[in-house]
Amino acid sequence: MSHPEYAPDPDPSLNVQFVDSLVPKLTAGRYTLTARQSLTKGGQRVDTDHYLDTPATQQVEVRAPRFTVQPEWIHGAYPPPGATGLYDDVLPHLTLDRATLPWERVEENGTQLPWLALLVFGEGELPGTDPHCLGRTEAKTVADLLGSEDGVVLPHFDSADPVTEDDKQKTCRTVLVPAAVFHSVAPTEAELPLLTHVRRVNEQHQSVTLTDDLIQVGDYAVVVGNRLPRWTGGRYVAHLVSLEGWQSRLPDGTKEAYAGPDETLRLISLWSWSFETVPDHAPGFAALTEHFVDTEGKDGSALLLRVPLPDRPVSGDDQQEVADRLDKGYLPVSCRTESGRSTFGWYRGPLVPQRPETLSTPERRRCAAEALIHLQHYGVFDVSLATAFTAGRGVALADHQFGAALLRLRGKVQRAAERKSRTATGGARARIEHLAVNGLAGHLGEVLAVPPGRRPATTAAPAVTPVPAATGLPATAGLTMRRLRDDASLHARLVSGDPLVHPDDDDLVLVRDRLLGLRDLVGVPFAHLVPDTRMLPAESLRFFYVDPDWTATLLDGALSVGLSHSFDLTSDELMFGPEGEAPLPPLPQPVTGLLLRSQLVSGWPALEVRPYANPTAGDGETTLRVLRREALADDVLLVLVEGVPGRVELAEPQQGVHFGIDEPDQGGSDNPVADGIIRLREIDPQSGTPLGAETGKQFPATPGLSSFVRDTGTGNPDTVLSVTRLADGLKDALGLNRPLTPSEFALQMINAAQRRTFTTAPAQHTLITTGDHPNG
Repeated sequence: MSHPEYAPDPDPSLNVQFVDSLVPKLTAGRYTLTARQSLTKGGQRVDTDHYLDTPATQQVEVRAPRFTVQPEWIHGAYPPPGATGLYDDVLPHLTLDRATLPWERVEENGTQLPWLALLVFGEGELPGTDPHCLGRTEAKTVADLLGSEDGVVLPHFDSADPVTEDDKQKTCRTVLVPAAVFHSVAPTEAELPLLTHVRRVNEQHQSVTLTDDLIQVGDYAVVVGNRLPRWTGGRYVAHLVSLEGWQSRLPDGTKEAYAGPDETLRLISLWSWSFETVPDHAPGFAALTEHFVDTEGKDGSALLLRVPLPDRPVSGDDQQEVADRLDKGYLPVSCRTESGRSTFGWYRGPLVPQRPETLSTPERRRCAAEALIHLQHYGVFDVSLATAFTAGRGVALADHQFGAALLRLRGKVQRAAERKSRTATGGARARIEHLAVNGLAGHLGEVLAVPPGRRPATTAAPAVTPVPAATGLPATAGLTMRRLRDDASLHARLVSGDPLVHPDDDDLVLVRDRLLGLRDLVGVPFAHLVPDTRMLPAESLRFFYVDPDWTATLLDGALSVGLSHSFDLTSDELMFGPEGEAPLPPLPQPVTGLLLRSQLVSGWPALEVRPYANPTAGDGETTLRVLRREALADDVLLVLVEGVPGRVELAEPQQGVHFGIDEPDQGGSDNPVADGIIRLREIDPQSGTPLGAETGKQFPATPGLSSFVRDTGTGNPDTVLSVTRLADGLKDALGLNRPLTPSEFALQMINAAQRRTFTTAPAQHTLITTGDHPNG
């Protein structure tokens, strides 16, 4: 059973191959094996009194699934069982781990056709069993199906494969189907091969879930339905049914309206699942992303994150200054000075439209006032970094775990540094010598030489470098960041030997992880990122750089929590500084990203954002690392990228390989049948185009597939495809002078994921220039 009659060798260059069928050498049935033997000598037959000429015969029976299938044979179903979503452009399909299953039985007349079909029923079409499409079936024994039932037509089983007594005791699931409904949704004999094929996976493609079609290396049978769910919405149930005994009832394709008697058929349902499609009144992927292109402005300037610039020309230095600051992403905001005077200042968040200037590493800021930038020419402040400091401090204060862990960590570092400092200074004698060397003796002599009555109340002492003491201030009070940086030997003594804090210390890990997240702007209020709604209106896409000075000041604000003396700054330096024990990794330069505010975020939760670097000489295009991707709201998506992308793709999620019809690039209505298309794919291995790649052409030339839908005669528009008529149209569009094979038809019916590409202009300040039309 496992040896296929038709199974071409796999092509190692392809991840997925489509194969027409996988037919066993022996299908289900009874066979007679006959063996004969003869004896020859020198090429001449030897007379053996004919006892060797008597043939030996043996009756064998090949059995195959007939009334039930094992659950482990069901690899996956799409739409997912019990799912609710937009499925009006999808042909439901079932993937089977038993790759030979659809071809393990032959018809009574010897015809080799799939004996399975996937029938899709809507609400009210199964009144006797499941009127509301909940997936209900009726249990019947095989013996029941061999008998009779009032008002119900039972299947006729192949007499060449008699039902055994054991089979009669088996219980199977059945469903009652009106004959007119069966005639409307069942495929014709000519369509059966086109709706069944084998998918051969050469490499691991996706993770293991019931809704993914491609999982591991191997062959999988795929049975595809011929019906699209209606765009108006509703519940559906899909049944994998046995066609044994029903071939004569299949429509012949010449007349689609049923004209037979009013009967009810009892079909064996080998597997079933239900799903619901919702009305699709929202714009599709193509229309939503087309809006970004339509509103991108000159050279993509409108796709940058900033307040829209006025169209009128500016005059005078003052107006030019304002225009320049708006162009750089600044926004005028009201503020108050320390004296309480109301004024305005310039603010720019961490997401900026132009590549920020590279600033030298500043001294650690201890308060927001140190981050204010006074624009002397205009007498106002740039409050950007001061706001960043306040934001970081606010995020830290709101996180009680972070604040408590930071204080504990500083205490651990202080105690460890105190122990190492005492060891390094050699005890009390060394401390006295240290004070003497630093001028304490001379100062005392000057003071004692002055008569007591003439001594000043306070006398300025020379600068003395404090040293560890046994009492009073902490032993580490004299360890400042400046001294730590200037005194290389001191720094070496503190960081040598055992670490000040164990690398796996819980407080260290928590504080460091929070700082890394904060550097990626985790927890920063959205109003600090986008201070004006005009910067990110509804249905907009905006690109930006990340200002490293803003994020560095943000971390300064977070680390300002709990500062009580100078060694707290030193403690942070010993832990997280460039030469500390747990340094933060260098911030990638530059960091870019995008903000998307659109129905795409909620409508496509798994929307793919693919940033690619500009190809270098001799090297191909590489994918840039995504530092952070998070939905900040139902309709807002933030993506941070390491480096400047040369190309960014927004794409529908690749949820396995599904089948259906495609949305046109432009225009279209809610009804996918009325304006749907099929993007043609390459099937000629000699064409030079990779097999399966899109050719750039579509079928039909004018969008709309209504002429390829069956007329059921009910007066209501339906979505059951005439598969043979559609296959003939695709054959002509591909320029073939022969019919499409099942694998070629399956390849054309892949439900292509659309994508929109935006490219950069590296020679300009603007990050994004143009967007192209979507394609699969």
